[in-house]
Amino acid sequence: MEVSKANKEIDETLFDKIAQGDDEAFTELYYATYKKIYGFLLSLTKNKEDAEDLLQNTYIKIRNGAHLYKKQGTPLTWMCTVAKNQFLDLARKNSKTQTVDITEMQNYISEGSGFSVSDKVETKMILSAAMKILNDIERSIFILHLGDGLKFREIADVVGLPQNTVITKYNRCLKKMRQYLEG
Repeated sequence: MEVSKANKEIDETLFDKIAQGDDEAFTELYYATYKKIYGFLLSLTKNKEDAEDLLQNTYIKIRNGAHLYKKQGTPLTWMCTVAKNQFLDLARKNSKTQTVDITEMQNYISEGSGFSVSDKVETKMILSAAMKILNDIERSIFILHLGDGLKFREIADVVGLPQNTVITKYNRCLKKMRQYLEG
């Protein structure tokens, strides 16, 4: 799979092909989206191992439920919703809290997840600040918007909040982080 394919828009016809058992279509969808889905799950779980497990479960659900995909919104939004539901299932089963692996988030960003911050020290500071001072929903909004490039209306669908609330929370995230980094 070429790197350039991973940055293109997701072809919605892939879901029809996957529903018909096309392994190549599933592989194409996976390589086009796994970094974004993994980053989103890592922002929710704050744990590398849980995020990896949920990523696998998410793609199993996507493969098995490809016939359920409806052409409304974007494919990534639907996929993030599937991932979020996998996380919620895990959260119901396991109430332990763990800290995020900043190195893992650094690797996720440096591998081209959508962040354009080139200075690794600055990136690590921003991530460290985000993980320390943002709550779970703020962290998810931050990662989905900056890291995965989702629009606010798409994020609203994923996190289950009104679009204006998502925009307000995102702006608060930026303000919190700016204050933290300046202070």
